[in-house]
Amino acid sequence: MSDEILTASIEREAILSCQQGDKEAFRRVLDFHGDHLYRTALLITRDASRAEEAVQETLIRAWKKIKTFKAGTNLRAWLNRLLINCISNLTSRKQLRQVSEDKAFGLSDTGVGPEQSALDSETAAMLQSALRTLSVEHRTVLVLRFFNDLSLPEIAESTGLREGTVKSRLHRATAALRDAVTATAGSAGFSVEGAQS
Repeated sequence: MSDEILTASIEREAILSCQQGDKEAFRRVLDFHGDHLYRTALLITRDASRAEEAVQETLIRAWKKIKTFKAGTNLRAWLNRLLINCISNLTSRKQLRQVSEDKAFGLSDTGVGPEQSALDSETAAMLQSALRTLSVEHRTVLVLRFFNDLSLPEIAESTGLREGTVKSRLHRATAALRDAVTATAGSAGFSVEGAQS
């Protein structure tokens, strides 16, 4: 039995317990998905306190709506959709303050050596700078696709958009990101000749 199947089985049992009011089971589910939600919120909002606020609101909504979740469907996509709705609500109430996404990019230790780490830091800094120039809608689909490794159907489920809309938005966002990276690299004196293939 693989770890993925075991994890899905444990998650399914935890969800059923949550739906019966078991707060400890809900905590286990959150322990598994909490970092993902925070990283996603931080990359989209670019504001640590706004990200925390969105995640807290998401968790409150998840607990209130857990009985409506259909067992066997994609929990991460369901949580992403709640998170994106919370971020949208926060965005409409307040203007997003721009800060660095350093915390989101540094949440996990990759265990690479110092030389690779320095190159990765330069690349991450260039990517962060480019991401800052994109709209929330474009950042959202890019974060879900490339940072959270969701498929087009999963992004559609997470955002409530049609797959065709996700595909076109992802295409436009990727082009905008490529242009922003090229501009950032050019102003920093880097060459991105082979990076676009």
